[in-house]
Amino acid sequence: MRIKHLAHAAIPLVIFALAATLTAAEPAVERLTQDGLFKQRPVWSPDGNWLCFARHKGSTIFLYLLSADGKAEKRLTDRTDPEYDAHFSPDGKRLVFSFDKVSPNQGDLEVYSIGIDGKDLQPVAINDKLSHEEYPSWSPDGKWIAFTSTRDGNQELYIVRPDGKEMQRLTDHAAIDEHPTWSPDGKKVAFATNRWGDFELATCDLATQTITRLTESRGLDNYPAWSADGKIIAFTSNRTGDFEIFTMNAAGTNPHNITQQRGIDNFPSWSPDGRLTWVSNRGGGFDVYRTVGVVE
Repeated sequence: MRIKHLAHAAIPLVIFALAATLTAAEPAVERLTQDGLFKQRPVWSPDGNWLCFARHKGSTIFLYLLSADGKAEKRLTDRTDPEYDAHFSPDGKRLVFSFDKVSPNQGDLEVYSIGIDGKDLQPVAINDKLSHEEYPSWSPDGKWIAFTSTRDGNQELYIVRPDGKEMQRLTDHAAIDEHPTWSPDGKKVAFATNRWGDFELATCDLATQTITRLTESRGLDNYPAWSADGKIIAFTSNRTGDFEIFTMNAAGTNPHNITQQRGIDNFPSWSPDGRLTWVSNRGGGFDVYRTVGVVE
């Protein structure tokens, strides 16, 4: 792993081994939001012009779009149901997201897509029964959406066409499988699972549905995110004591601790130019941060 800085000044890296994880000085970062309210799953539009994230404020959680220069921010919709965990279509024209149809005692979560202008709401993964359809991710070719669901009892991985047709179940295990994300070539889905005890990362081969374990740590590993070239997976882990952002090779080897701050760093994602973005409470509240340089 190398940090290729976009700025002219280079920052020296001192590498040393720690519990089988390579640790370097944290790269230079920039803060993208300032309000300190809790945020989750920041994701960039394919052209890099917009950052979408969910913001909690009191009892509400809504989706917001922030321009890349930080000068414009707007709500994605004017809906009143809780909405979160959005992900852009490959052409950047739509987002898929989860929302909570508030019902007595327990939420009923469903997946819909919507235009980037906040119009044309369309169902993707809905269910007549009370169930949780969550964390949708668009495939690189735009033809499928991966998500998790409890529609068959346990929380498993599924894929479905953007119009809600041809739903397929990918996993069938007594454990919890969650937070799916597609490899750039569209052949695999990385996800988090507790089938080996605590939460570890794995991949599911779409052609064979073969599950391959990627991590085996003493902590919790979650929220995998592939780099654009498919060579690196970023993820969250507390293997060093608190939650940090890590990277590893796509095969699960050569882990690196990217963030070096006490507190919570979570929800990693990649900007189109190869920089890492995540949510951190290092500034007192929970805001979105991004590396100044490209992570390689």
